[in-house]
Amino acid sequence: MPKTVQFTKDHIIRVALDIIRTDGASALTSRSISKRMGCSISPIFRTYVNMEELMEDLRRSAEKVLYDYVSDAVYYNPAFKEFGMRLIRFAREEPRLFHYIFMDVSGRNDSADRIARQCLKQTQSSFGINSQQANAIYSCLWPSVLGYAHLCHKNPEVYTEEYISEALSNHFLAQLLLLKSDNKVDTIEPCLVPSGERVYLRKWRESDASALFKLASHPELGPRAGWMPHKSVEESLNVIRTFFANNHTWAIILKESGTIVGCAGYHCSDTSNIALNQDEAEIGYWIAADYWNQGFCTEALSLVIEHCKRYRNISALYGEHFIDNPASGRVMEKCGFTDTGIRKNCPKLQFGSEKEVRVLCLSLSDAAERRD
Repeated sequence: MPKTVQFTKDHIIRVALDIIRTDGASALTSRSISKRMGCSISPIFRTYVNMEELMEDLRRSAEKVLYDYVSDAVYYNPAFKEFGMRLIRFAREEPRLFHYIFMDVSGRNDSADRIARQCLKQTQSSFGINSQQANAIYSCLWPSVLGYAHLCHKNPEVYTEEYISEALSNHFLAQLLLLKSDNKVDTIEPCLVPSGERVYLRKWRESDASALFKLASHPELGPRAGWMPHKSVEESLNVIRTFFANNHTWAIILKESGTIVGCAGYHCSDTSNIALNQDEAEIGYWIAADYWNQGFCTEALSLVIEHCKRYRNISALYGEHFIDNPASGRVMEKCGFTDTGIRKNCPKLQFGSEKEVRVLCLSLSDAAERRD
């Protein structure tokens, strides 16, 4: 009777690593491993309880390969630069393994992170920085190193080793000079063009969920605009992800304090409450209760209109408001909207679908002709 071949964990993991290196992590299955070993899947599951246990061993082994590749960087000066260059070479020489370690496996790569921090710690004495400054440099440079590593194996002719070496040096020295100068860099906040006197518009971020909930949970705010008050931060986060994640809905921000005070934007014809042509849009806006009757909503709506005039091929803007909320209508009238005479219901509304609305319109055709 022929002797049964015994497969060890090391053998199985070596084969799995080879599959990743040649075909990528998406090709890794129990069948692909057994096929390359020349056996059935039975030996794999005699050795491992399940694929999850195998994948955990595989992750550690892949990290060990990377660790062996970059660990000697600690003997160079500056060590962090050598570490960065070695990581980038690793990405060039082991592209699929690099992708597996940093993109296919969830969570931070502890081995690379540990070596990177060791290298930066050695850099402290060479450049006269403390541990807090070193950590700040690490936080800024680590994503850059990973980004360049990814780019260099995708476009090696453009992102050569010389190009990346110079770029990493510039990043490091710029961050070093900034830290030593004790200057604080303000966060660059891209805002919609144009900007107002008191407010500006920017895209919503998921980190705005708590601020949105604070405003949108007010019992009177949502019903005036056709939606129900938010009940939790999670609901506000879902609204940001679902309804605000586009290029035509913006948070209204006070210039003086950076505080979110409302929302403004427009709906395209396919999501509008009004029957529109393809080159028409419906505006929408709301302002937090603490800021009612101070002109902020009018200023924000004016910015949306000006943006549409300058940069969008929109011939007309429409807006609507509940008959029992005339203040919303006055905002549009101050911005040049006129009454269309249309009175209707909006069945798509979350709240007030049975209530009558007044429809107003602003023609932008003159602005479109000037632009052409």
